[in-house]
Amino acid sequence: MAPYLIYIVFTIGVLAVLLLALGANLPPHAAGMTLTLLGVLGYLAFKAEAARRKLGELRRLQAAYDQLDQQTKLIIRTDLELHRTQEELDRRLASLMSLHQLGRQLEVSLRPDEVYSKLDAAVVSNFGFSKGAIGMCGSLDAIQWCSLIGVSETDAEALKAHLQASGLLKRVLTNPAPQILRAIASLDPAQQRLLDLLQVPGAVIAGILPHSGPAGFLVLGRASAGAATSKADEELVAILTNRLAIAVENSALYEETWASRRELERKVQERTRELAEANAELVRLNKAKSDFVSSVSHELRTPLAAIKGYASLLCSGQFGALAKLQGERIAKIEKHADLLTQLITNLLDIARIESGRVTMERRAIPIEEFLSAVHDVIQPQLQAKRIRYTVDRDGVTALVGDPQHLPRVFINLLSNAIKYTPEKGAIRMGLKREGPSILATVSDTGCGIGPEDLEKLFQEFYRANDPINQQVRGTGLGLALVKRIVEAHQGRVAVASERGKGSTFSVTLPAE
Repeated sequence: MAPYLIYIVFTIGVLAVLLLALGANLPPHAAGMTLTLLGVLGYLAFKAEAARRKLGELRRLQAAYDQLDQQTKLIIRTDLELHRTQEELDRRLASLMSLHQLGRQLEVSLRPDEVYSKLDAAVVSNFGFSKGAIGMCGSLDAIQWCSLIGVSETDAEALKAHLQASGLLKRVLTNPAPQILRAIASLDPAQQRLLDLLQVPGAVIAGILPHSGPAGFLVLGRASAGAATSKADEELVAILTNRLAIAVENSALYEETWASRRELERKVQERTRELAEANAELVRLNKAKSDFVSSVSHELRTPLAAIKGYASLLCSGQFGALAKLQGERIAKIEKHADLLTQLITNLLDIARIESGRVTMERRAIPIEEFLSAVHDVIQPQLQAKRIRYTVDRDGVTALVGDPQHLPRVFINLLSNAIKYTPEKGAIRMGLKREGPSILATVSDTGCGIGPEDLEKLFQEFYRANDPINQQVRGTGLGLALVKRIVEAHQGRVAVASERGKGSTFSVTLPAE
């Protein structure tokens, strides 16, 4: 109970006691007034208690209201912060989406100026800026605006002049990292002038420095003073400039590769034309050579036949008896005339085959007939050097080809094998069926051929530069004639050899 209420009750109690003690001595109206006073005091006491209780309840309500008000203000502040955070996240998401779309567009950009022109209003807006400008710099004195968003041509020219005159462009290209500019008292005058030209309170400026291709720079301005440029904006701009730099490098490399390819194609076409002209000239010269060889060979055969005929007549004694030395000399004349006739015949055959004037007959030649014709020619040479000669037919019964020219292939191969095989050596001729072809091989145990001579072995007049080879008489036309005849039969000829271990010549011919 409150102190004043206790005091009032105590007073009423005292008055009541006094009234009872003096009740007999007081007049009736005094006693009534006293009782009325006691009643009034009691009523006031109860009203005071009720007022006190209401005041306490009011204070509790005020405290609860103050607490609710504080909580409401906190909720509102939190909601505003969440709203700003959501807006910032939405803007960042839009920036990242814009970066992704821009990256896809940059992938198909083939020229540096096309890369720099990809900055459009959507990209600037998604990054939360209202103005943007991107320029390409061939040098510090040459700026080419590739894209202007929210910046007029007049302002752009003034901005270009300021960047060059103030040295700000050089600083940006020296340090390309994004720089945040805000209109504050401590801002560099050149940067403040940049903000004034853009008419914005804040901006970001960054350089674009690719490893190859023209450099550039980017300026983004934000007109709203309430949206301050943050560190996150700096990071997003850094990502943007890096993507642009990579795209410029790729486009420059593509442009360089394309130019190199065009130059290479031009050179290839030029060389192809030169080779075609040279090939045509070679064909013409080869035909002229073949015609000349054919004509000369034909003209030489007649006098050689006369020389050989007269030598034979002299050797026969029809013009009188000859001394021994005279007979030996005329025999040598006849022998060398035969060699020269063989050389001319080979030259004439090569020229005719190359010019297409010789048509190879295609018919089946029984293998017995074929081997017998070859053996009859090489038999004297085999006996002279006592060389062992074997043939492995492996079931082959016939060869398909020209009966006149095909035996010459193996006569030449076997004659060469005999020349380079030492006495009492061995030569083997093998035949076998391989699918649609017949493979014929001639192997010997001779001196072999060095690897440096294998590729040139079938060229006309080529002879290996080997001491053993120099001791053997030859013209270098035998293997060239072999190659021409085999190819005229739609076949192939090859050789495998190792010095000191003999050689193997392989001839592949159609079986049908």
